[in-house]
Amino acid sequence: MSVPMSQVLVTARTYLNDDNATQFPDQVLIPKIQEAHRELQEELWVVGSPIVRGQTLVAYATPTQVLGAMPQDFLCPTALFENTAGATVSTAGWQPMTEAFYIPLGTVLGPTLGWWVWQQEVITVAGATASRAVVVQYRRQITIPVLSTDLIGILFGESYLAARAAAICAGTVGNEAIYTAMTALSKENLAKVISANRGQQKPIMKP
Repeated sequence: MSVPMSQVLVTARTYLNDDNATQFPDQVLIPKIQEAHRELQEELWVVGSPIVRGQTLVAYATPTQVLGAMPQDFLCPTALFENTAGATVSTAGWQPMTEAFYIPLGTVLGPTLGWWVWQQEVITVAGATASRAVVVQYRRQITIPVLSTDLIGILFGESYLAARAAAICAGTVGNEAIYTAMTALSKENLAKVISANRGQQKPIMKP
C-alpha cells in the first residue's frame, strides 16, 4: 500500500534541512510534490508500467458515433476491442478494432464497428447497425494528492517524490549543490519505483 503525502513532506524537508518547515511550509512544498507526481506518472508510462494502464467495458448503442462516458481516471485510449451487445470481458469472441486518423471515407455501416478515432478527447467510431460491447484499454491518471493525508497511489513512490520535490525547491532558491544532489538521488530512486510497479513485466529502462 502506498503512503500518505505527509511522509513525502517530512522526507523532502529533511533533504532540504528544513525540518521545522520554516522555508518550505505545506503551501509551498505541496505544489512541488504534485509536479513531481505528474513527472513520475510520465516516467511510469514511458517504461510501460501496468500501474498507469486501465481497461473498461462500455456499451455502444446504434446509431451513435461517439462512445459514452469514460472512467474518471481515463486519459487517452490505447486499444479498442468489440463484441456482441451484452458481452463481458470473459466472453469469447472479442475482435480488435482499427485505429485511424479519420473514419475512412465511404465507410458503410455494418454489423460491426471496425474503426475508431481519438480526436479532441473524444472516441469516435464508424457506427454499426447493431448495438455492440466495447472494451477500451487506456492510459490512466493516478490521483494526484492534494492534502497531506492523501495517499500518493504509487508503491514506494515516496522515494522519488521526496528527492524530486527537494530538487525543485532547491532550484527555486538557487541552491545548485542540493539541486544536483537531489536530482541524482531522484533518478536513482526512479529505477526502484519502476521495478516495484512493473508487476511480472521485464524492466524497461531508458538509456
